[in-house]
Amino acid sequence: MLNKPISHDKNGRKIYPDSLIYDAVANEYFFPVKRKGIWGDDFMGDFYSLTPAQLILMKKHATMDDMKIIMHEKNESDAIFNTRGKFDGKRT
Repeated sequence: MLNKPISHDKNGRKIYPDSLIYDAVANEYFFPVKRKGIWGDDFMGDFYSLTPAQLILMKKHATMDDMKIIMHEKNESDAIFNTRGKFDGKRT
């Protein structure tokens, strides 16, 4: 578990390096990654820094199993699930 917050979501809840985040604008679930000292979303080779106004914290300290649960929900069939990031403190 990584205990130092890196940002916050649109409701002010703290986001950590191992948090599962939902980006409401992109309809994407992801784990944050750090590139050149900036935390964000690495999607298909493009990097987007975290924008708190469009983020929703799904789980403060999550694993890939948490993302898999959401993947199997019927109402999330059109969402993007970005599996790059930190899982249990390990980079993937």
